[in-house]
Amino acid sequence: MIRYALPIGYVVVMAATTAAATPHPTAQVLEVMRDNGCRLNTADAENAFSSRGLTPEDVSSVINSWAEQGLAGLDGSFFEIAPAICGAHGLAAEDAKGRADALYEFVRLNGCRMGKEEAEIKLRPAGFTKTETPILIDRLIADGRAQQEDPYIIVIGDAC
Repeated sequence: MIRYALPIGYVVVMAATTAAATPHPTAQVLEVMRDNGCRLNTADAENAFSSRGLTPEDVSSVINSWAEQGLAGLDGSFFEIAPAICGAHGLAAEDAKGRADALYEFVRLNGCRMGKEEAEIKLRPAGFTKTETPILIDRLIADGRAQQEDPYIIVIGDAC
């Protein structure tokens, strides 16, 4: 479990001033992680999360929840999140295999199938472009890891 030590007064003031107008802590933690390529040095974590008004309790709760699901963990001094929630963030545009793997994991995490409307809402924030997505889907189909049944992409595999 990752914990951050901040003065209690700071935490109370930050919670009171940001609670009414901010998105859910899970969305904020995810945004911080994606902004950092889904890999964040623990030495930089306090500044990264507190700059978004996140309390140590909120961050710990989100991180622990992800860790319990096998979606996050520590790699030495780095906290990482899995491609299933990271999406394509941190992957080079030319890394077609890595991006296809990330799309596979992202769709798997989202119920193993995704329709066009859901994809339009979820894929861009996950770092997938509208141009590359059909190409990545074609790659997954060619690899036998997905199938297309209009209007859905359906992931094939043991986890689905």
